Amino acid sequence: MPYDPSRVASILEIQALNAQYNFAVDEADGDAWAACFTTSGVFNALLEGERPVGTEELKKFVTTVNHAFGQMHHLTTNEIISFEGDGKARQKCYLQFFYKKDGQLEGTLCVYDDWLEIENGAWKFSRRDVLPKAKFAHLND
Repeated sequence: MPYDPSRVASILEIQALNAQYNFAVDEADGDAWAACFTTSGVFNALLEGERPVGTEELKKFVTTVNHAFGQMHHLTTNEIISFEGDGKARQKCYLQFFYKKDGQLEGTLCVYDDWLEIENGAWKFSRRDVLPKAKFAHLND
């Protein structure tokens, strides 16, 4: 495959989007977290029955998830990014999700399955699904 500087730039932007998303939800910043999604973006959450759609629902969801899990730490790795024509991409990556509530540190290993689109000149999630794989319990901090 020939070197494509615009594709490399897109990969780096999507990886930066992952980091922005992680810090925004961990810091309970609903505006910043919702800004990682398209205006009609969908998030299929780890919390059963939670599927916020659109900017306003996504903003409110940050309060819900922080209440449910307490202090959170999201770590994404092993991104596999493929492009589907102009302005569309797919990503699959691991999520290591750690949370501390009521003094107990726990975590879950998940996979994100993502659909991305360029909106207003920037890569955004149009849909993000969280697929749990294994739970870590009773971790020492």
